[in-house]
Amino acid sequence: MEPIDQDKKRVQELTELLNRYNYQYYVLDEPSVSDFEYDRLMEELQLLERKRPDLKSRLSPTNRVGGMIAKGFRKVVHEKYMLSIGDVFNEDGLVDFDTTIRRLTGLAEIEYMCEVKIDGLACSLLFHDGDLSIASTRGDGSVGEDVTNNVLTIHSIPVHIADKRNFEVRGEVYMPKKSLLLLNQERKKTGESLFANARNAAAGSLRQLDSSVTAKRRLDAFWYYVPEALALGFTHHSEALDYIASLGFRTNPERRLVKGIKAVLDYVHEYHEKRPHLDYDIDGLVIKVNDMRLYDTIGYTMKTPKWEIAYKFPPEEQITRVKDILITVGRTGRVVPTADLDPVRVSGSLISRATLNNEDFIRDKDIRIGDYVSLHKAGDVIPEVEKVILDRRPKDATPYVFPSTCPYCHEKLTRVQGQTYCQNEHCPSRKINKLIFFASDMAMDIDGMGDRLCESLFNQGLLRSTPDFYTLKDHKEEMMLMDGIGEKSFKALMDAIEKSKHNDLYMLLCGLAIPLVGKKTAIVLADHFQSLDKLMTASIEELSLLQDVGAITANSIASYFKDPSSLADIERFRSYGLNFLLLHPKKEARDNFFKGKRFVLTGTISVPRDVMTKRIEALGGLSSSSVSRKTDFVLVGEDAGSKLEKAKSLGVTIYDEKTILPMLEEAEKSQQE
Repeated sequence: MEPIDQDKKRVQELTELLNRYNYQYYVLDEPSVSDFEYDRLMEELQLLERKRPDLKSRLSPTNRVGGMIAKGFRKVVHEKYMLSIGDVFNEDGLVDFDTTIRRLTGLAEIEYMCEVKIDGLACSLLFHDGDLSIASTRGDGSVGEDVTNNVLTIHSIPVHIADKRNFEVRGEVYMPKKSLLLLNQERKKTGESLFANARNAAAGSLRQLDSSVTAKRRLDAFWYYVPEALALGFTHHSEALDYIASLGFRTNPERRLVKGIKAVLDYVHEYHEKRPHLDYDIDGLVIKVNDMRLYDTIGYTMKTPKWEIAYKFPPEEQITRVKDILITVGRTGRVVPTADLDPVRVSGSLISRATLNNEDFIRDKDIRIGDYVSLHKAGDVIPEVEKVILDRRPKDATPYVFPSTCPYCHEKLTRVQGQTYCQNEHCPSRKINKLIFFASDMAMDIDGMGDRLCESLFNQGLLRSTPDFYTLKDHKEEMMLMDGIGEKSFKALMDAIEKSKHNDLYMLLCGLAIPLVGKKTAIVLADHFQSLDKLMTASIEELSLLQDVGAITANSIASYFKDPSSLADIERFRSYGLNFLLLHPKKEARDNFFKGKRFVLTGTISVPRDVMTKRIEALGGLSSSSVSRKTDFVLVGEDAGSKLEKAKSLGVTIYDEKTILPMLEEAEKSQQE
């Protein structure tokens, strides 16, 4: 019989005690021990772990105070797409939502779960064998960031649960109002800029590379969704919420199960009044059909489930003065006018700028310099000028005349389909914005390289084109003379630039800023060609056959790779050691019915169309947005329109969902064997 390891036994006892006390304090708000006793036990565990490092777990309570340093955030592919929610902005929208649900289900009255919509950062927790495995942000819905180290610092989140199945919960990480107040008080003392609102503070806190910084921000979280609830044996959303609460997850007590639209509207009226008195910001309410067995019947749009809707509170409006109208020219040459405003606080944020969209927007609203305007946040997010307060218009205000030449390069501007463009590729504003985009998290994600720094480096002549990012290490002396750059920040910036050399291919393709190629198309190109060199030699015909790449985009891509300046930039990237390959190629599909077949989806099916598309593509299928003689089959759902008619006229094979699903499941099973 092996001797009992007393240290190991005590570590287990302390871990169980501290986890229990965390739950009682942070979730139940019922502390059962004094702070002194809690701290004494924590200190004992820390001493034991220092004595026996082999006994320290990644999920130890001692890690919940932070201190782990990440080199960057690993990308996490969500096993099930994190969908967004459709919005309505008035009660009529909710009534229409209820009418649609009753029509689709044939029920006279629907049971709904009403919940407050937390204004924070969407997050997913994955558990394996009862232990927290990965915590990730929503990202773009398909790919998020691994923030496990930082999530461990949120004490209300359980790291061990009784359910040993593979288990995922989703929710919202947020910053309580009192935490924001304390944080801003501390930042004011140290001369740091203040956070405008709790949402921005929460997002910034969860993306800290040093988890001890996150720990000091006092974040919290609510959990409100189990993606695989039906497969786990639940039939109603309310049952799943009650179950995860029993496992130790913090669920929101403001939720309410109601029957019928009248009760939903009563809930809405109540929370219009309650909103200011909650300890956290909410930007609306979420209304979900409670019976999850109805979800497939109700269905999905491309990006949102039809069985839930977000009611957004009417935007708060404020009056402020237009000091000036500024013109910016983006990386594509599009000219965007922006109102420079007297700063005003709207829905928790201090607003000093608001986009005016285009020339027609200014003319239609007759916005003039010196005008007082009504300002609100569209969808509680984007500052927008609602209207001009005409009775406060200055007597000397004159109609705004949109410039006919670019204010940066003085070339003549061009109107294209309601938008204004500077066509000069050498325009300094276009170049600066191209540099900013390259460094942004939409492309190469160079941490610390913000908009102002990009512009300053451009003006200093140190950064004139995107490959110049990789020569900045040779300009340390010049950069150290710039405001805000010291030894430590310079090293951190150079480390981030060096790290970006190893980004996946699709990130570089985004950074190249090929006209008409956004992130989604860049991913398609990277998945298909798997190397930049292969993409560069692709024909227009081959490109146009790819998903989301039509004839116009294919021509744009081919033209980009024929341009001498583009080729020169790429060769410089090569010489600096940037990765030109897809880092995680898709597994080659075995021979099956779908492999090599070109298909088109049309109409409404029971799952999001992009999910169905990904399943068929994983088996080697080739998706297309339009029906042609090259199409092998069309998958049709409800309300299929012109694509179905065209498929019939061309004699293309047509399948419905009931026919295709057994074929799809059989092919997937064969692929896994």
